[in-house]
Amino acid sequence: MEKNMLKFTPAEDIPVKSPTDNGDNFLSSMLHLGGSKLLLADFTNGTVRLVDIHTNSLESQTMEVPGKKLQAGSSAEDTTYCQPCEQDEEILPADSYCTVCKEFFCSHCANVHRKQKMTRSHLLLDKSNMPTSISGIEVEYECTVPCDIHPKESIKYFCSTHQTLICGHCSVQNHRSCHADVISDLSKAFKDGQEYGDVIKTIARLFKEIDLCASDVEKNVDVVASLGENEVFKLRKYREEVNKYFEERERALLKLIEKTKSMDEELLGSLKPKYTNLKSKLEELNVTLEAQENNMIQLFIETKRVKKLLEGMQNENVIHLYELRKDPGTERLIASDTGIGTLENITTEITTTSAASDHGIMGLTVQEDDQWETIAQWETITTLEPTVSQVFVDLTIYRFTLAMDIPMKSPTHNKNCYLSSMLRLSESGMLIVDCNNCTVKMVDMHTNNLVSQISVPGQPWDICHLSGYTVAVTMFNLGIQLLETRGQLVLGNRIELDGECRGIAYHENRLIVSFYDGKVAVLDMNGHVIRVIGRDDNGKKLFERPVYLSVVCEGSTAFIYVSDMSRNTITKLGMNLDIINTFQDPALKSPRCITVFGDQLLISVYGSGSIMILDLSTGHMAQLMGEKEGIRNPLSVHHLPQYRKILVTEYSNNSVKVFNTIG
Repeated sequence: MEKNMLKFTPAEDIPVKSPTDNGDNFLSSMLHLGGSKLLLADFTNGTVRLVDIHTNSLESQTMEVPGKKLQAGSSAEDTTYCQPCEQDEEILPADSYCTVCKEFFCSHCANVHRKQKMTRSHLLLDKSNMPTSISGIEVEYECTVPCDIHPKESIKYFCSTHQTLICGHCSVQNHRSCHADVISDLSKAFKDGQEYGDVIKTIARLFKEIDLCASDVEKNVDVVASLGENEVFKLRKYREEVNKYFEERERALLKLIEKTKSMDEELLGSLKPKYTNLKSKLEELNVTLEAQENNMIQLFIETKRVKKLLEGMQNENVIHLYELRKDPGTERLIASDTGIGTLENITTEITTTSAASDHGIMGLTVQEDDQWETIAQWETITTLEPTVSQVFVDLTIYRFTLAMDIPMKSPTHNKNCYLSSMLRLSESGMLIVDCNNCTVKMVDMHTNNLVSQISVPGQPWDICHLSGYTVAVTMFNLGIQLLETRGQLVLGNRIELDGECRGIAYHENRLIVSFYDGKVAVLDMNGHVIRVIGRDDNGKKLFERPVYLSVVCEGSTAFIYVSDMSRNTITKLGMNLDIINTFQDPALKSPRCITVFGDQLLISVYGSGSIMILDLSTGHMAQLMGEKEGIRNPLSVHHLPQYRKILVTEYSNNSVKVFNTIG
């Protein structure tokens, strides 16, 4: 019969109580012995009873079992048990009660409690004086969390002045003048207070947002897979188009070579019999001339005929000499690291739910082993110029607090550092240019240490990434120095330029360089000028001191942004160096380095001691950081979104300032 066809109805009760029982039965277990016999365990009376389920009667019972039994006359609900034994699933009646620990003990646990060094002084109440049950007893908890500063002491106070948990030693040593409260007093109403409620709400909200993020991750897994497949398909298709183009060019050149070869072979083939015939005629003419040696008139006429015939023979014997001359464009393509194309980032970061992406709750930042926690770390070389992100991240809503200084001065340096420019090399690697000490330095942002440096021939100013492991540094009057960054820094080739170069950027196998005398130029990779801008049609200077510039890809179009420290402007240029827009602000005094984050430009403003932010979508400019954050005469700025940090270098400061970003 199927289980869902069974029906159950009450039949009768089997009485198992014995006249000798001391209390109500507590039938804690049953065992079927086979046939009609069933064993029942009576916990209250400490007996085991045999029941016949055919006759529904109690046949016999064993003597009392020692150990687990309740006091006579009491019920299971009213009896107090040994609490330590309950942790081990042992149910024994309590014989004593500790007034300090607020806990019931059996006789064995009470003896152990009296012998322990930590508890031997505790007052134990015997069975006649102890509470009858745990219900109604107000349990008092003590602070047992050790102090961070004094591990042997427990935290007992909360300093409201410093919002810090402290122990008794802390209160005496460092918080004498502070207002401190006893945690046991504060905690009584804490659970019903707003702070605890806010934390619970925040945790609940974070759970929901984490679930949303997890869902987004699953979706992004599909997006990543699809994106990879699509881009590989596009790459392969484009590669086929490139191969097809070169195959067609090869066929065209081979056809031209074959045509020229056939033409020359046909010409030469026609000349052989002709020359044989001419040779016969020459022999005849030679005989004729010899015969006319004494007849001068006839000799003159025949000689002129022979000469004309010989000239005709020379003009006809012409073939085509040719060689393959390599196309300069193809040569540049082969030498380039960007052949076929590059992989460009459409966005600069992964979008997640705002609260769940924070590494903290209520303004607290999570740190582990003195390293900033990140979701993912990509140790790859950055190969592209900045691209305006489709994800809008408004930095103006954040607060910034100084986290640390990373020292940059080496013991071998004779001068103070002048940290004029920074470049993010990899996820954790930063290159810092030290103009005064003629060095380029590498910093590991995971350890916040200077890990490598190299001297360059001149005073370096600005730096940009070219391709692969190559970067370029401008050096005042000594042109551009190339550096290889694979492993240790290594000097590469040097490109000589005319004039004092300052700002530098790279785009599509072209260098964009600004000069201190007021020019901006586009150069090829050999330093040859392709186009330059310095004055308008009326001869008026367009720039005074364009000391920094940056190339930004806005969609599929690239633009150049130039900071002019003398005119206090940021100028937007097209790649053909036509002026598109000029940005000004009263606080924009002596602007220096420009870096890109999302659809915003970060500008270090030397004169006003601030970091300005320019919204490229609206053209609005505002101050992001300044005197309040302790910034003085900034030279360069860089934002690290994966670490939630902003780096700033300053005039007469031998360190890089690192600021926390707090939302």
